[in-house]
Amino acid sequence: MDKKEIILDALRELFKEGKAGTASVSDIAKKAGIAKGGLYYYFRSKEEVLDALVMREYEDIIQACKELVEQSNGNALQKLALLLKTYRNSYVDTSLDEYLHMPQNAAIHQKSLAQILSSLSQIISRIIEQGIEENTFICEYPQEYAEILMSVFTFLLDPGIFPWTAEQYVMKLKALADMLEKGLRAPKDSFAFLYSNN
Repeated sequence: MDKKEIILDALRELFKEGKAGTASVSDIAKKAGIAKGGLYYYFRSKEEVLDALVMREYEDIIQACKELVEQSNGNALQKLALLLKTYRNSYVDTSLDEYLHMPQNAAIHQKSLAQILSSLSQIISRIIEQGIEENTFICEYPQEYAEILMSVFTFLLDPGIFPWTAEQYVMKLKALADMLEKGLRAPKDSFAFLYSNN
């Protein structure tokens, strides 16, 4: 296995053990079974290891969404439902997620959300274009609609940022469904899948 991946796995283990916040570079290297100098060959600091781990975790989520959509023979609405359900059910280790939501980690959290938004909005943009070809959607701004949709999921609906009640959460999804239906001029209740499974 790649040494870089071993180091990232070691930090992930420290998160699971609840020790990542206080762990030093030496602790990470020890957990990885390498010399401290070996760790510095790949990363300049603990922050850099953390940054790489977060990016890897989110890249795994992005890849899973991408592969499911590519393997699907569904229409645009089915693909959108599949992608968003996969994203919403994706799992980031609780201890890592809690760490990201600490005020001092705002920069790395923001960077990870931007990565998700940027990557998944490209996939959603292509799905919207498919919907235009299928005459399900009418839209002049597929990329911008995709970015707005993902900004809701990555920011507004992030429970670590906004602790909405279950009812508030569903109302936001209903409003989003209404906006998408009207904005994309899609058939009535096309986006009901956003809130009907809650």
